[in-house]
Amino acid sequence: MTGPGEAKFSELFDVISDYARRGYDHQDKALQIIAGTYVFMFEKEEMPDVRPVVDGILEQYDYVFTTLERGNLDPLSVDAVVRVALYKEEYMEWGINRLGRILESLHRRSRADESYADYVEDSAVVIRGLESIVAGSALEEIVEGNGA
Repeated sequence: MTGPGEAKFSELFDVISDYARRGYDHQDKALQIIAGTYVFMFEKEEMPDVRPVVDGILEQYDYVFTTLERGNLDPLSVDAVVRVALYKEEYMEWGINRLGRILESLHRRSRADESYADYVEDSAVVIRGLESIVAGSALEEIVEGNGA
């Protein structure tokens, strides 16, 4: 596992970490940067392990990072988890676990808040994220199988 100081782009990790400790708008930007930066497992440059940063943001919101406009699940939070999960094979289990926590929190919210109308749509976003991780895992096995 690569620590923040050992990987390339450690200064980017520092910005992401700093933003994650701030308010909602900065956390939203941190998730945007993560989703746009942690691209697939075949990336040549070794990026820092950002899983604790994503966990820190999601934990603050009981794993349901919502949009300010409608209060529904921000798909960007799911995308950030998926991108990090697909970045390295050993991150996939973490990603599946976090998406499971998001689903659990969405379910709890649907039971506690009768006005929560986006439960089905929000759950579908998470399920698509799970499908992406599973498909990414299958793709990696195919690529590794052809290279062996």
